[in-house]
Amino acid sequence: MSDATTPELDDIKDARDVNITKLDYARAILKDKVTLVAVLFLAALVIFTAGANFLAPHPPTGLNFLDSLLPPLSRGANGEFYLLGTDELGRDMFSRLIYGARVSVSVGVIGALVSGIVGVFTGLTAGYKGGLYEDIVMRLVDGMLSLPSLLVALFVLFVLGGGFVNLILVFSILHWMVFARLSRGLALEARSSTYVKAAKALGATDMRIIFYHILPNVIPPILVLLTLEIATLILSEASLSFLGFGVQPPDPSWGLMIADGREHIRSAWWLVAFPGIAIFLTALSLNLVANWLRAVTDPVQRWRWFAKG
Repeated sequence: MSDATTPELDDIKDARDVNITKLDYARAILKDKVTLVAVLFLAALVIFTAGANFLAPHPPTGLNFLDSLLPPLSRGANGEFYLLGTDELGRDMFSRLIYGARVSVSVGVIGALVSGIVGVFTGLTAGYKGGLYEDIVMRLVDGMLSLPSLLVALFVLFVLGGGFVNLILVFSILHWMVFARLSRGLALEARSSTYVKAAKALGATDMRIIFYHILPNVIPPILVLLTLEIATLILSEASLSFLGFGVQPPDPSWGLMIADGREHIRSAWWLVAFPGIAIFLTALSLNLVANWLRAVTDPVQRWRWFAKG
């Protein structure tokens, strides 16, 4: 048998043998230009969201009827510059877009984190312990996954009322199951591994094994799912706010901005276009980053990003 190896196999061996550092991940992002653009967009979104109070040129709820429905790149009656135009009440669209990002992104991130914490804890404990507890948890998961989540959210928000806190509560209740199902499968695979058996032999408790041994080894797929869920919840928040069951006026959110602008869509296209573009680019960027994370954490594919040269 020949000992010759192809460059591709050498790259795979190098990627598996070398300890991957944070710098390697940065270089991997630079290799993928599409993912790099997505990361830069999300970084800019975070900066604008965190610094809305300083970066927004106008108050998001400030009324100025003299400057009503001005198109993008216009100047108002008093010389104010409006980068993305104004709405029917003379409010600056760029400022409302920034503050709307704070609401929409915060709902998505916090809702995904809360549902992720609940789902991962439930799924890992169910998969590791097994038995009756696992059966009860998974039947509950199956039952809740069979429910139409949007209709349930509409009903709950109709009863409780819309708002930031209620949105997060509803999303946490309706989305923890996907994390539980994934975590349970990962725990089932991990509980028969050598390192878990070794931890048991050393007298480690079940909770220590779950959170100190299993959890660190299953973080990559959970992180991928978390990224996808953030995009899903941002879209869900936009849908609910558009229907009037999400964030309530005068607080801006991207879905609410689209709902407010639909009456003027023929004469003032920017009222709907810019929030819609923001939602689209955010969801697309999060999906691209999730796809990249899945690839670089997959031992079979990661060599393409971490190979030398």
